[in-house]
Amino acid sequence: NREGQSILMVTHDMRAALRATRILYIEDGKIISDITLPPYKSEDEKSREAQVNAWLSSMSW
Repeated sequence: NREGQSILMVTHDMRAALRATRILYIEDGKIISDITLPPYKSEDEKSREAQVNAWLSSMSW
C-alpha cells in the first residue's frame, strides 16, 4: 500500500479478492499465475470482476 506494507489474504470469496491490486493463483503451494489490477473503485466492480473471471477461465478454473 502507500505506506510500504502488504497484506496477504487467502480467500475463495470473489468479492474479497476483487479489492486486491494483485491476485495470485496458487496450486499445490506454487504460484501458477497472477494478475495486477488498479486500485479498487466500487464503480468499477463489474468490469473488474469480468477481468478476473476471464483470467481464471484462461487457467480452466
